[in-house]
Amino acid sequence: MAEFISEPMGLKPEWIDFNGHLNMAYYNVLFDTGVDDAFELLGLSERYMRNTAHTTYSAEFRTRYLRELHLGAQVRVTLRILDHGPKSFHFCQTIQHQDGWIAATGEGISLHIDQSGPRVAPYPPEIHEKIAAMAADHATLPVPDWVGAPMGLRK
Repeated sequence: MAEFISEPMGLKPEWIDFNGHLNMAYYNVLFDTGVDDAFELLGLSERYMRNTAHTTYSAEFRTRYLRELHLGAQVRVTLRILDHGPKSFHFCQTIQHQDGWIAATGEGISLHIDQSGPRVAPYPPEIHEKIAAMAADHATLPVPDWVGAPMGLRK
C-alpha cells in the first residue's frame, strides 16, 4: 500500500505573508488538515472525540521548509506511519505541490489522550488494529533519509 495522500488543497490569501509566499505557520495548518481523512480512516475523528472524550495531541513535530508556496498553488499532504505503540505513533509527512515537487516535510509523534486527565492512554483495540494495519502497509516503503536527521548548521 502507498502512503496516505490527501485531496488537493488550495492556499488562502490571508496565509500569504509580506514576502509573498506561504507564512511558515500555515505549512503546519496544511499538515494538520491534510490528514483529517487519514485520521477518520483510523477512527480518530472529531466524532470519536465527542463520543469517547479521547483524542490525539501532538507531542512533537518538526518541519523542514524546502520550497516556497505561492497563492494559487494546489497541494496534497501525505502521511506515513513509521512506528506505533499502544498509546502513540511516529509519522512523517510531506506537502507536495501540484507539479510534483515537495514544498515541506514534517515528522512527528501523535499521542492518544484521555481528556479526563488529560493523560496519555492506550488506544481502544479496534483503533490500535487500524493503526497497526496502516503501519504494516507503510513498512514496505523506504524510510525517507530526512526522518530522524539531526538539526544543525552546515559548515
